[in-house]
Amino acid sequence: MLTKIREKTQGIIATLILSFLTIPFILWGISSYFDSGSAVAVAEVNGVEIDQQQYHNALAQVPGLEQRPESRAIKEMILKNLIDQTLLVKEAEQRGYRLSDARLAETIRTLPYFHRDGKFEPEIYEAVLRQQGMRTSDFEARLRRDSVANQVQQGLSESAFVTEGDVASMVRLMRQERQVTHAVIQPDGFLPKVAVSAAEIEEHYQSNQDAFRTPEAVRVEYVTLSASEIAKQIQPTDTELHQAYETDVARYATPEKRRVSHILISVPANANDAIVKAAQARADDVAKQARAGANFATLATKYSDDKETGAKGGDLGEVARHMLPSAELETAVYGIKPKEIVGPIRSQFGFHVATVTALTPEQRRSFESAKHDLTEQVRKQKAEERFYELSERLRNLAYEHPDGVRSVAKELDLPLQTSDWFTRTGGAGVAAQPRVVTAAFESEVLSQVRNSDIIELKGNELLALHVIARRPSTVRPLTEVRATIERVLKEKHAREQAQAAAAEWIKKLEQGGTLAELARTTHATLQPSKTMTREQATGIDPRLLNAVFAAPRPQGKPVYGQVDLGSQGFVVYALEAVRDIEPSKVDVASKDKLRQQLLQRRGSDYYASYREGLRRDADVKIHANQL
Repeated sequence: MLTKIREKTQGIIATLILSFLTIPFILWGISSYFDSGSAVAVAEVNGVEIDQQQYHNALAQVPGLEQRPESRAIKEMILKNLIDQTLLVKEAEQRGYRLSDARLAETIRTLPYFHRDGKFEPEIYEAVLRQQGMRTSDFEARLRRDSVANQVQQGLSESAFVTEGDVASMVRLMRQERQVTHAVIQPDGFLPKVAVSAAEIEEHYQSNQDAFRTPEAVRVEYVTLSASEIAKQIQPTDTELHQAYETDVARYATPEKRRVSHILISVPANANDAIVKAAQARADDVAKQARAGANFATLATKYSDDKETGAKGGDLGEVARHMLPSAELETAVYGIKPKEIVGPIRSQFGFHVATVTALTPEQRRSFESAKHDLTEQVRKQKAEERFYELSERLRNLAYEHPDGVRSVAKELDLPLQTSDWFTRTGGAGVAAQPRVVTAAFESEVLSQVRNSDIIELKGNELLALHVIARRPSTVRPLTEVRATIERVLKEKHAREQAQAAAAEWIKKLEQGGTLAELARTTHATLQPSKTMTREQATGIDPRLLNAVFAAPRPQGKPVYGQVDLGSQGFVVYALEAVRDIEPSKVDVASKDKLRQQLLQRRGSDYYASYREGLRRDADVKIHANQL
């Protein structure tokens, strides 16, 4: 019994488990559980606030969000999801959806983050939540809300149904075969004969000035204050290293360990005095026999109520301080020498008789062997102290000398650095950091009125900058872009000619021509006749597939059509035949697969419609200035 409890708090496996447990809480947005006083709301949903911290936690789950061109749309989608989630939970609670205590406990027990060796451990559960600064009540409340939302979604999704007629229609739709021959007319084949006049180039240039505009760009001077750079300049003295060694000696010592054996005479939790006295008498007798020289392992096998350790002669294994669950037992075994007998000792489990079978003394690294680590430790500590001291001076100097950072660099003995040109989308070197770019293009900084505010970069690194050169957005001269315009216009005309050829082909096909004949006279690639289905469309352009299946059935002769494939050119196709598949000829497994697809699609549609209805009827206020 005691062995199992002790094992839950020690060992490499436990350490590894605890080290990985932070991952799920990152996904859940753990900081939303901290008490933060009056939270700033980014939105209100029927009177329920969505605070700024929840919103920022959700944004943090999208790596590199600020660098994505679609970041604005992503942010709007994230806020919409938070609003929908709030509405859903509130509506579900009002409709009486609940998670019972028993189901909550079962849910927690199934979470692998709180398992060891495939089994839920209450000690790990409490330790992980405590490590994350979270109360169990907060965690369990979050699980209840999530479960309520899931119940609603699952209920709506599972309310979908599919009839045999639906399945049959789906089979006919997905398994229908269409026999098609097609050819691709490629614009590149028309390029050699395309000519563009100087007037056309000039007209295009004048009509599309914005396309040839160079973006606004800047160069900046900047200084950085970095704790890691400060550390490189610090050389601790031997006195400082010795002082650090003595102050943090536990870090360089392996604590004493004792191998302990015990005999447990158990006492039930609600035992009366008579039972307690009887157990103590038994323990006294066992201790007396042990002190008289009886073999301790034999006594443990015979008398111990801890059957697991009793079978091993009472062995609890090697323990260090705070590894035994009973403080009384730990105090006792750390107060005797090896082979001495101690007890009976009362604990919550009963009465113990114990002995120390082996002792591993404390082992301490010598000062010399720890000197390198001590040097790095002291260097880092002193660098951080110096960094925080200089950071305040950096802020003051950057504010007091708004006309540049040269004086800041001189005053703090920091290197003055200069960037390359960069635009609002960033650049190389320091301009690859979004915060630097944002700061450089603030209106007052951009106009060179003042230095930037202090910019916090990665761990313990600050930066201040000043714009020293600004290159406004300008339209590039025609001489620079003439070749580009000529190429664009040629490609445009080549596409137009390819499109005209496709239209001409359709006419000729209607008059009795064939794709094979036409392909030989034009810049086209003929593809042999093939059977297409919606299910097996690998290697077929979706635009062509959609057009073919949208075309009417052939009535005595092929149905012709064309499809624009963008830069790839134009497809002209001949739909030659349509073959329907009888549902009765399709195997049961395929039908079941289609049935599940229909159920999932309809369930998702029901749920989406429900959410849209809640949103439509809700009173939603978005505080855009807080986003």
